[in-house]
Amino acid sequence: MNRLIARTTTALALLSLVAGMAIAGPPAKDKKPAAAPTCPSCKMALSAKKSDKTPVAVYLKGKTYYCCSGCKMDKSLTTKPGKGHTTPKPGKGHKK
Repeated sequence: MNRLIARTTTALALLSLVAGMAIAGPPAKDKKPAAAPTCPSCKMALSAKKSDKTPVAVYLKGKTYYCCSGCKMDKSLTTKPGKGHTTPKPGKGHKK
């Protein structure tokens, strides 16, 4: 009789464990925030907001970031896309 009770208790415990795992599902993975891009010139982490420490606008991959005023950056990175990024096209007034 004791063996029957022990087996029944063990079976019920396993059943509840499996049912609990099926309901709960896999644990959620922690999402890490995206790492801030770094300045191509001074390798400092770029900021998404303009501040006293990061006043220079840098345009990377269609987004605006801000960097320190001390680094010597290429003018193409500090000029908004569409203004100064155009290359001369052959034709009117263009010498080969």
